Amino acid sequence: MDLNKIFLEITKKLDELNQDREDIIKLSREMIRNCSIAIKSIHRKEFDAYQEKIKEINNNHENLLKLINKNPLVFGRYLKTPEQEYIEAVCLYSIIQDQPLPTPEDYGINQVNYLLGLADVIGELRRYALDQIRQDKFENLEKILDIMDNIYTQIFSLDYPKSLTHELRHKTDVARNLIEKTRGDISLSVQINKLNKKIQD
Repeated sequence: MDLNKIFLEITKKLDELNQDREDIIKLSREMIRNCSIAIKSIHRKEFDAYQEKIKEINNNHENLLKLINKNPLVFGRYLKTPEQEYIEAVCLYSIIQDQPLPTPEDYGINQVNYLLGLADVIGELRRYALDQIRQDKFENLEKILDIMDNIYTQIFSLDYPKSLTHELRHKTDVARNLIEKTRGDISLSVQINKLNKKIQD
């Protein structure tokens, strides 16, 4: 038995895996950072900037998948956060633009990561609703609240073990609280707006 030869082969393989891991982590961080910028662009209504970032994110994701698919059992977990952020960005954009929600297949996203990202959209929709209130724009608030409710209801209906859905149940609990706070904020702001109009009249 040539132990040196065995260990040379093992070391070579581990070196390759380690390099892939480093490349995956770098791509993942870049993708997450770009998703954050894309979401900020949506809130600022800088939609051209959003489209540019989404192109970069899509390229990041394709390259990430190529690396991870070489050893999915080893590297599959590195997809979780970047894919959540990716779907959060594209779903938020679709909702704000009054477009149909994308499916996991549209972007090649893992189904559970899709659900986790969609759950986070509720928080971004609350932020959007509060921005609308601050700008005295009340016409779409009920629609946004209905969308938040619908996402929550659909996600809440999924009754699967945590080992399959990860922290989805926790995100659902957070979403419920965010929706109730948003409902209260919208109700109060609409009442104040009506009162102000009466006073002005």
